Amino acid sequence: MKKITFFLTLVFCASILPAQSISSSDSVILNRILAKNKHYHTTQAPFKHDIIKKGKVNHKHGTFYCERIAPTQQGGVEAKMALLYSQPKGDYYIITSTYLYNGLNGRHKKFNFRHISLMKLLGNALAWAVNGDVYSLYNNFTVNYSLTEDQHNYIITLSSEGRFNKGVNRLVLKYSKSTYLISYLELEEKIGITHKLTMCIDANGHYQQPSLNKPIDQSVYQVE
Repeated sequence: MKKITFFLTLVFCASILPAQSISSSDSVILNRILAKNKHYHTTQAPFKHDIIKKGKVNHKHGTFYCERIAPTQQGGVEAKMALLYSQPKGDYYIITSTYLYNGLNGRHKKFNFRHISLMKLLGNALAWAVNGDVYSLYNNFTVNYSLTEDQHNYIITLSSEGRFNKGVNRLVLKYSKSTYLISYLELEEKIGITHKLTMCIDANGHYQQPSLNKPIDQSVYQVE
């Protein structure tokens, strides 16, 4: 279970406490992010994943694939996604409409969303972040919320209420002002590990344009 901490910790901040309200001015921006992302049926881009633990940084990178799935699909998650790592080669996270597949250090695991409701919430949380659906994240997790911006991005911070011994302290999402695509995801775990996922950055640290609305080879979602 520890091997999928990066994704599992998202689900532990769920609670019945009310979240901080979203202002009308913020709603204008969030509506724009959501609307623009609905035009992106498929996305393919390189990514960099930095894992920070006790001051040490583990650098990983690979290719990210995503395509939308109708939210009305019975029992399913609202996107298919794959994070296929080239460093370390062979590691992966794959999310289909009903399963999460996880491969790390030669170990492989499979989780059925229809049988494990928390895993379905996990899968949808990732889909919501990637698809720009901040409202669903806000409505399904107890958080403190803020929206700021810099020159290039809208920055959304969701932080937990601290009612759980496990979970996250903070989730930061950045959406590009030019494309409205997610450009950065940061997850700070309560156990002291921070994950930083930067999109459109190749193995050499160079920016690379994402491929949008182009067919994705379905073999990327297949587990050998």
